[in-house]
Amino acid sequence: MNDPAPEPVAGDSASAEAAAASQKKEPEYYSLSPSFVINLQNERSIRFLMIEIELMSRRDDVFSRIEQYEPRIRNDLLMLFSNLDREAVATVEQRQNLQEQALVTINGVLTSESGKGGVEAVYFTKFVIQ
Repeated sequence: MNDPAPEPVAGDSASAEAAAASQKKEPEYYSLSPSFVINLQNERSIRFLMIEIELMSRRDDVFSRIEQYEPRIRNDLLMLFSNLDREAVATVEQRQNLQEQALVTINGVLTSESGKGGVEAVYFTKFVIQ
């Protein structure tokens, strides 16, 4: 007599997902230092924008790749920021859009250089227009 194979229990996949979620890695942060200082475009007087940036990821290998490719990441971010004028960063929504563009830029560099991104968020920890 052969016993029938045990039927899967409906809660098994849910418990597996819960176990995976409980093992989710805590976020880690990486500071792109020094701050970025940019001349704002189309100003009658000279204006500067200073941005400090922190990156967040939950992947173990991301920050070592960021360190490896940091010169290119900083370059590409400077190219992004150098097109800005004061009106381009006047509202919260515009600054959030700039954060999203910076995230795409950083993950784009990581993907083209190493085959994978991994930065989950870009935070502006200092944003000063003078």
